[in-house]
Amino acid sequence: MRDAVRAELLKARSGFWMLAVLAYAILLPLGAWRFAGRGMLASGASAADVSHAMLVYLIACPIAATFVGSYLVTRDYYYKSITRAVLTNRKDHVYAGKLLAGAGGGLAVGMVGSLGWLVIAELILRGRDQTLLLDGATAQAVGGCMAASVLAGVFGMAIGWIVPNYYAATSISMLLPLAVEVPLALAVPEIARFLPDTALAGVAQAQPVFPGIFGTWTSLPIAAVWVALAAFAGWRLFERREIR
Repeated sequence: MRDAVRAELLKARSGFWMLAVLAYAILLPLGAWRFAGRGMLASGASAADVSHAMLVYLIACPIAATFVGSYLVTRDYYYKSITRAVLTNRKDHVYAGKLLAGAGGGLAVGMVGSLGWLVIAELILRGRDQTLLLDGATAQAVGGCMAASVLAGVFGMAIGWIVPNYYAATSISMLLPLAVEVPLALAVPEIARFLPDTALAGVAQAQPVFPGIFGTWTSLPIAAVWVALAAFAGWRLFERREIR
């Protein structure tokens, strides 16, 4: 099992693809800020209010982490390397390796996205004579983003096993949250807060944007249940799937 895990972790961080994929971790918060047009408070607003408004956009990072997790699986199916992995290792070892790689990829997304967005937010605010405050609230927002991204990485890995097609898995991991869950979270948060990506957003402290969703500690077990169910479904399908 150790060899399988080592091989999957090596594949996850090898090549230039990871740099390109991790770019989503920075581009999604920036895109969310530009699309929503929020985060810019009056010049007289306190640094704490301005910083809080900008840090909200870290909730986009878990979506990028879900994509990274799914890509770690669908890439192997696309290039047919999944056959070699199964021939040289037991299926459960391959699955465990991917599971850890998904969590690691999610952690990398959370770290890169948080650091990248903090730098971008500081540059944006500096151009408006405002300041990004680095305090305990900032650390809490970054911690929530990273925790949600780790869960999202595993969730994306499970999506990849359930739907081992790159285009289908990418649509589920990136388009479905934006096209379905975001409108639901705005319109009927009492329903949306029980859905997987909305729960992940709750872990990442999205309450200022979606005031009807649960807080971090209530969203965490909901998100964990979704991740566990998806991982179990992914394993059952992978276990029964014939690899050629």
